[in-house]
Amino acid sequence: MKMLPSKTLRLFLALFLLTAALAAPVETGEKAVPVLDRANMDLTFKPGDDFYRYANGLWIKALALPEDKSSYDSFTQVRDQNRERLRDLFDALAATSGSAVKGSAAQKVGDFYAAAMDKEKIEALGAKPLSENLARIAGLKSIEEMQDLVAEFHKSGFVPLFGAGVLMDFRNAKAYSFYLGQGGLGMPDRDYYTKEDADSIKLRKEYLKHVAAMLTLLGDTPEIAATEAQTVMDIETRLARHSKTRVELRNLPALYNKRTLAELQTQVPGFNWTRYLANLGGTAIAEVIVTSPDFFKEMGVMLSEISLADWKAYLRWQLVTTYAPYLSSPFVNENFRFYAQVMTGIQKIEDRWKRMSNLTSNVLGELVGQMYAEKYFPPASKERMDELVFFVKKAMRGRLEKLSWMNEATRREALTKLEGMRVEVGYPSKWEDYSKLEIGRDSLMSNIIRVGRIEFEKNMEQFGKPVDTAKWDLKPQEVNAGYNPLYNKMMFPAGILQPPFFFADADDAMNYGAIGMAIGHEMSHGFDDQGRNFDKDGNMRDWWAPEDAEKFKQQTKLLVEQYGAFTTSDGVPVNGELSLGENIADYAGLTVSLDAYHLSLEGKKRPEPIDGFTDDQRFFLAFAQLWRGKIRNEALKRQIQEDVHPWGEFRVNGAPFNVPEFYTIFNIKPGDKLYRPPEKRPVIW
Repeated sequence: MKMLPSKTLRLFLALFLLTAALAAPVETGEKAVPVLDRANMDLTFKPGDDFYRYANGLWIKALALPEDKSSYDSFTQVRDQNRERLRDLFDALAATSGSAVKGSAAQKVGDFYAAAMDKEKIEALGAKPLSENLARIAGLKSIEEMQDLVAEFHKSGFVPLFGAGVLMDFRNAKAYSFYLGQGGLGMPDRDYYTKEDADSIKLRKEYLKHVAAMLTLLGDTPEIAATEAQTVMDIETRLARHSKTRVELRNLPALYNKRTLAELQTQVPGFNWTRYLANLGGTAIAEVIVTSPDFFKEMGVMLSEISLADWKAYLRWQLVTTYAPYLSSPFVNENFRFYAQVMTGIQKIEDRWKRMSNLTSNVLGELVGQMYAEKYFPPASKERMDELVFFVKKAMRGRLEKLSWMNEATRREALTKLEGMRVEVGYPSKWEDYSKLEIGRDSLMSNIIRVGRIEFEKNMEQFGKPVDTAKWDLKPQEVNAGYNPLYNKMMFPAGILQPPFFFADADDAMNYGAIGMAIGHEMSHGFDDQGRNFDKDGNMRDWWAPEDAEKFKQQTKLLVEQYGAFTTSDGVPVNGELSLGENIADYAGLTVSLDAYHLSLEGKKRPEPIDGFTDDQRFFLAFAQLWRGKIRNEALKRQIQEDVHPWGEFRVNGAPFNVPEFYTIFNIKPGDKLYRPPEKRPVIW
């Protein structure tokens, strides 16, 4: 499915926020999850041949992949549990039927969910929620008017052609800047338009059918819809060919291209930038940061070469594909057919309550998060996390102090950055303000548009104000964790602090192998191939000595090589360059957290084996069970192309085999299939 239109800056945060999908019970009366269950393991596998199946094989074998999912893993389990919790909350609030105080969180959340679940009204409306904007597109008389309409669309959270918004300045962490980012595509990655392999060619044919089908639902004849679908493909292909690849987007310094408006106008003469910013209400903005200059140069040329009629077809398509999930069932089902069935192999659409619970949680973010945290995040969980963070940070400090490849000047900077790194657990210290947001039961689409407008206004209002580092990039109810290099801050939402990621009252070895590894993982993002570009204050500057940077790069090449050797069942290789940051972080997370666990044992008696496994073995098994799951081959191919996060099997059969202690702990020897000789193991942390 496509991203929500209400979050314009997600186009940017996808590049800048270094998150790791990581997942977890608090005592709520729900069924307890065993800390370590031998019944999930397949001991017929040798750890050195396939650690993933050794740790999880019988769990995987017993799992029937649900028809409504492209993959299923331990994270899905926790997300489903969280969604059940949210459903109970939403149902109760929606049942108030207008009795909640107007403007209260209860009223807004309850009314949004009630409107989202009002299927009868949504079906009766059909495409009518799009009629006003379709009429505006049809009435365009010039390219200049089209540019004005693009600005109006951006203000409502609908982002055709390109993305724009306010974000911290990479080179001045005390100020906000206005960014322009590539976009405008209907398929989720530029490579789908440019690759010439059989799968990509087949997908483009399916995409043409999908675009035509959606335009037919808007009332076009099949013949006109087919012609317009080709027009859309031609426009998007030109944009795609001049878009940066996902690997190129990981080069953060190359995204920072500051331009005055005059310079931008000279480089992209086909678009009136002063007029665009005035339409947005950003007349005080004199400079912008262009993340993909070549994309915008080509966009400017296209605006002068492509007819207005063709642009109208493109805008109609972008409108309907953005809002299709919120329309009547013909639109929802066709949107599902292409983006889910064709692209990921999902067989069945999720029940409406599941989709609308996700939507309500995503759109109303911290309004929902505050309710969730109050009910499901006990103070004891935060106290346990604080202790884990203390020892992981201590272990990371010890590693940095002893690194043989890092010189003293770089080391001092690294240690300073580590000391300044903040960790926030559960929920933000300051909740987001939703007071200006109006939500009603009139219609789902009306609420979506209102949210989009408020989100855009709040984003633009930041310009010229002091930077607010208390903000969170994640929602408290999310099953995730993250590090933001601009804030030099890690975040661990309440949603993830449940088994199998975090055990409030269980074995330390398991906790350090699970959430402790996650802490080390996120901490290391401050020093990986992206995070190392930012200093302790969040300013982008190169504080590494050139020889250190080269040594680091040489070591990370071993990871690119290692993960590039993994393939799908039909031989498609993993992109080791795309997933490099996550692979560095998994390796670092295991290395640092294992040290942290051992530090936590100082002065204590070593724990006894449990179920026949030593504490060090339980540490690695906890890591392995985090990533167990099944995935459809179509979805795996898509993940390899689009996602910086590798699939769990590759994580479990990759990262541990770079940790020297792992070989002793599980008696792994030369001749084992995954054995890596010492010279092939990176030495980074």
